[in-house]
Amino acid sequence: VVYAKKSCQQCKKAIAFLDKQGVEYQLKDIVHEPPPRSLLEKVIRAENIYSSLNQRSTTYRSNHLGKRRTTKNEAIRLMLKDPNLIKRPLIIKDNRAYQGFEEDSLIDFVEN
Repeated sequence: VVYAKKSCQQCKKAIAFLDKQGVEYQLKDIVHEPPPRSLLEKVIRAENIYSSLNQRSTTYRSNHLGKRRTTKNEAIRLMLKDPNLIKRPLIIKDNRAYQGFEEDSLIDFVEN
């Protein structure tokens, strides 16, 4: 499953890469069909929630998330309220998660 946003450049790159590699996936619009709480709870590591947050989002900036400590539960609550806060794309394969787009690490993710 690939959670993405149509206007997101990283999402477009990741989808083009997956298509080129012949990877089958189900595409979901992260804003209109966001991942459920149970999935976010598995994806987000309590020790580094910031790696799962879209630090470019207005929600991130308006809540001053980079300037204060945020709990995992608070981050999930904010993500469910505004899915634009979730780092994109969010790719789920075999109960594993990958966020963002870096070609080399995405190759490793889809091949393993």
